[in-house]
Amino acid sequence: MQKKRLPNFWILILFVLFLFLLPFVTPYRSLASQMLIYAIFAIGYDIVFGYAGLLSFGHAAFFGLGAYGTGLTLIHLSIPTLLAILFGILISILLAFPIGYLSIRRRGIYFAMVTLAFAQMLYFIAFKWRALTGGDDGLHGVPRPPLGFIHLQSELIFYYFILIFFILSLMLGIRIIQSPFGKTLECIRENEERARSIGYNPNKFKLISFVISAFFAGLAGSLYSLLQNFVPLFTLNLDTSGDIVLMTLIGGKGTLYGPILGAMAIVLLKDILSTYTNIWPLCLGLLFIFFVMTFREGVFKELKEKFFKFL
Repeated sequence: MQKKRLPNFWILILFVLFLFLLPFVTPYRSLASQMLIYAIFAIGYDIVFGYAGLLSFGHAAFFGLGAYGTGLTLIHLSIPTLLAILFGILISILLAFPIGYLSIRRRGIYFAMVTLAFAQMLYFIAFKWRALTGGDDGLHGVPRPPLGFIHLQSELIFYYFILIFFILSLMLGIRIIQSPFGKTLECIRENEERARSIGYNPNKFKLISFVISAFFAGLAGSLYSLLQNFVPLFTLNLDTSGDIVLMTLIGGKGTLYGPILGAMAIVLLKDILSTYTNIWPLCLGLLFIFFVMTFREGVFKELKEKFFKFL
C-alpha cells in the first residue's frame, strides 16, 4: 500500500513546487494569477458538469456577479478585502438558488438553454445599468486594499494570496467529490431513475451542486476583479461560459484535476497566441478541435489511463 501511495506523494510535491515557481516562468506575473483564478472556476464547474452531469452555458453569470459584487463593495463601501470577496461570493450563491431551482426542472439541452437565458439576462442588465456597472465600459477603479500589514499591490504577493484560495478550493473540491454527496452526484449522472428509486431526490442534489459550483465561480470572479482593478462586461458574457466549458472538456470532465490543468493551459495559450498573431482565435479553435477529436475523454483522463494508472 505504501509503494502505491509513493508516486502520488512525489507528484503532489512536484505540483506544489510548480505552483510556487509559476509566476517566475510565465511571461508576466499577473498571468500566473489569472491561470489560478480560472482553475478555481474550473473546480466548481467540474462539480456541476463533470459529476452532476449538468451542462450549464450560463456560469459566466456567477463569475460576473462575484466580480461586480466585490468591485462595487470595494468602491462604494471601502470594506476589508476578505469581506468584499465574501460579499461577491454571497451574491453569486443567492442568485444561484432561484436560477438553479428553475433550471434543473429541465434536462439536457433545455437545461443548458435556460442557464444561458438567465446569464444573458444578467448581461443585458449590466450593459444597460451604466450608472452602477459602467455598462460596456466596465467597472473602473476597483481598489486592492492591503490585508493587514500585507500589501497586495505587489503582483507576486497577490499571486500567493490567490494561491492560498486555490489550495483551499482544491482541498474543498476533493472533499466534496470523495464524500457520499459526491458519489450520489455520480449515481444521479449515470442513472437518475435508479437513484430516485433507491430514495434519493435528484433535484435536491442537482440544486446543491449548482449552488456549490456558483460558490467557486463567485470566488474566482471576486479574485479576478481584484487582479484587474477593473470588472469588464465580458465577465458576464457567453464567451466566458464557453471558455469554462472548453477548459473542462479538454482537461477531462469528472476528474477535477483535468479541468484545472485545462483552465491553466488555455489561459496561457491564449496569451501566447495573442502576442504573436492576430488570428489567434482561429489557431485556438483548431487546437480545440484537435484535442476534442484526439482525446475524447479529455487530456488528463486519457494520459492517466495510458501512462499514469497509479494516480
